[in-house]
Amino acid sequence: MEIVLVGAPGCGARSVGTALAERHRARFIDLTGTPERRADTLAGLRVSEPDTGPELRRVVAADRIVADPAVRARLYRGRHVAWLDVPADQLVERLRAARREDIGVEGDVRTFVPRHLAAYVPYYFAGTRVDASGSIGSTIARIEPLLARAPDAGTLILRAELHEGLVELGEGILSRSLAHVLDRLRARRCGVLTSARSRARAEVAAQVVRGAGGIPVDIEELPDGEPSKLLDEQEHLFRRLAGRQLERQDPLVAIGDDALLEAGTFAAAVWLRGVPLVTVPVTTLGLIDTAIGGKGGIDLSGLGRNLLGAIHQPTATILDVALVEDETVEDRRAALAEAVKYGLIGDGALLSLLESGVRAGTRPWPRGPELLELVERCALAKRRLVALDAHDTGGIRMALNLGHTLSHALEAATGYRLRHGEAVAYGLRAALDIGTSIGVTPLAVAARATRLLDGLGLATDPLDVSRDEVLGYIEADKKRRDGRTHWVLVGAGGITIRNDVPAPMVLAAAAAALSGRPSTPRRGTPGARG
Repeated sequence: MEIVLVGAPGCGARSVGTALAERHRARFIDLTGTPERRADTLAGLRVSEPDTGPELRRVVAADRIVADPAVRARLYRGRHVAWLDVPADQLVERLRAARREDIGVEGDVRTFVPRHLAAYVPYYFAGTRVDASGSIGSTIARIEPLLARAPDAGTLILRAELHEGLVELGEGILSRSLAHVLDRLRARRCGVLTSARSRARAEVAAQVVRGAGGIPVDIEELPDGEPSKLLDEQEHLFRRLAGRQLERQDPLVAIGDDALLEAGTFAAAVWLRGVPLVTVPVTTLGLIDTAIGGKGGIDLSGLGRNLLGAIHQPTATILDVALVEDETVEDRRAALAEAVKYGLIGDGALLSLLESGVRAGTRPWPRGPELLELVERCALAKRRLVALDAHDTGGIRMALNLGHTLSHALEAATGYRLRHGEAVAYGLRAALDIGTSIGVTPLAVAARATRLLDGLGLATDPLDVSRDEVLGYIEADKKRRDGRTHWVLVGAGGITIRNDVPAPMVLAAAAAALSGRPSTPRRGTPGARG
């Protein structure tokens, strides 16, 4: 058995860990403090598997190193994790008394502590919270009960209490996270929304609900894929919910692909004027995009995608990467177009992560710690924008539509036979072409993005679709204002919105993207091919 002690600098992880290891005659590993001091130790720990025997064999102390999701995924796997929680004012006093070379903290500790806690608590809170405000002995006494039982199943690496709701991320965490969420809600009964494709997972969730709270569970099944978002399907669902006598405090748990999550979010938003919602995505696209942000959408046949909608933030979102293990390579690769989008709108580390996967040449990719890192980076990137524009009224959230003006038109024109991520990839190529043509997008950025799309095998095949039909759907796009289509483009310093893109340029860029050949955009020549 092993335990990882995490917490802010000054929480006492090193001193408590040393004493705990001595008490159990275990090995102590120190990953706190400066990067130079912990580098060699971390390298050895990364390749080792946790000891699962009944006796405590190893105690690990860590602080800022757990900001790296890949490190966290390896460090937390199979081990007890204890968050040594100390009040902020007490942390300040402890850091003032410590030697700066030991703690690696520069500047005024009074400003460092709140900034650190705001950024790091979601990483620490993935562990069991332990009051560490007292003496070393009292903290150890609170830790000991953890060691009397086996570590929890699965690997939880993030538990973020956001204004919009709780987000939990990990691998194999569905049962523990769902039980935790339902305990918080204290629901009288629960409705589970799913599709035939995800029915087996919904049955498992229903068993967890019944076992955790002993409350009745009703499973309601919607069609697979985009048909679940048709208006008549929603009406049939509402009539069934009325028959179940679900009340306003009773949550709906949506378990399924991205279409099911959008349909479930819409249903939770309008049923009884809004009921608690728990979202559980079972696709990579759902994990990295759809489950975050609280957008529910309904399609109108023959008119377009998501023309009816509502914003309803989930009470909780459970991101369990184990639920996508049986996903096809094609589905996962298509979803990565959304990750490319997030890399372009702010998280450059995502582009580097994706590029490393392309260089490795592994299929399917990503998996394990890499998938956890991908999901976390995408989820937090989207959450940052959503937090600034929760109801999509300030224009900030519009950045999330990069590549989507063309993609929504393509989906409608192909009868939604095209995967959403595949359509987004074509849309990204068109947006990059337009951006370089009007001098907004730096050539180096566009070249890097197109190389990445080429390496991922996204939007490299020609599409047999009517360009006139596609352009017609673009003109009906819900992002139009004052009769003009607003294009989200990549600028030198971030995203820029333009409504003055000439129609011939749109046509040229769309035609070039739909031709499907790998591209290297050139300024002033929309759709030019390298």
